[in-house]
Amino acid sequence: MPKTLPGIGTAALAIPYGPPGAELAPPDRLAARHTLQVAVERGVRFFDTAPAYGEAEELVGAALDGREDCTVATKLAIPSGGWEALSTQETRAYVRASARSSLKALRRERLDVLQIHNADEALIRRGVVVAILAELREDGLVARIGASVYGEPNALAVIAEPALEIVQVACSVLDRRPERHVLPAAIAAKTAVVARSLLLHGVLTPAGRGLGGALAPLSAAAEEVRQAFGVSWEDLPGAAVAFVASRPGIAHALLGPRDEVELTALLEQAGRFEEVAGEWDPALPLLPDWLLDPSCWAAEAVVGG
Repeated sequence: MPKTLPGIGTAALAIPYGPPGAELAPPDRLAARHTLQVAVERGVRFFDTAPAYGEAEELVGAALDGREDCTVATKLAIPSGGWEALSTQETRAYVRASARSSLKALRRERLDVLQIHNADEALIRRGVVVAILAELREDGLVARIGASVYGEPNALAVIAEPALEIVQVACSVLDRRPERHVLPAAIAAKTAVVARSLLLHGVLTPAGRGLGGALAPLSAAAEEVRQAFGVSWEDLPGAAVAFVASRPGIAHALLGPRDEVELTALLEQAGRFEEVAGEWDPALPLLPDWLLDPSCWAAEAVVGG
């Protein structure tokens, strides 16, 4: 089984990010660009971004300009009225316009990877967007196509679609749902898996210690993970990254650093735990699906509340 390689997710470099009540503002453009360049210096060669992440595409384009040894995965802009509101002709125009915009922002002649953002089973099975992405690939504007999804049924729909080569899913020590069916199916279909949300939106970091209200079970579960791994809260992020990277079937595990300090700490901590992470199999209480999906977290849930 090929070794899981680290990648960089760029949301935290361009938009506020973190658990409710503990979100951090993104760094300034110069610092964000520097973080990306340091990642390259540290050997990272896979970067994931999206139009939905503010200026992230432009930051990646500026930082990696001319770096043909780096793979950049971006996503389609999400239509304001949803894909179902567009006719086939409108969808084709929209997809091509999104791809052209990403090419310009990323300073590339061809997109390495283009994914449908927040795809669902119905959209994949309808086939229109997938077919248009395949057209872009045939035209040479895109090298590989895939989809970023939430939930097992949506991930399995992507894996079952022969035209799609990559599926991006949330995966962490608190959210091990992909290990049940998604990762085995991806291995069988030779679909590359990109794992994101390794720290569950900051829950598996020191910021997750004080989550209260409806999110208190997440804080308690993170503490159980820390104890099971036998690490400090400061080392928990690196251990959590190493855990996901040890799961069979994952091609890239996306780190989401906000700055060079976080990037360096994650890479070094994950490296320290690499040898033992594959042996970890903590027995944790099952959390309800909504707690594992940050988009469902109640707005009133605040740190310490």
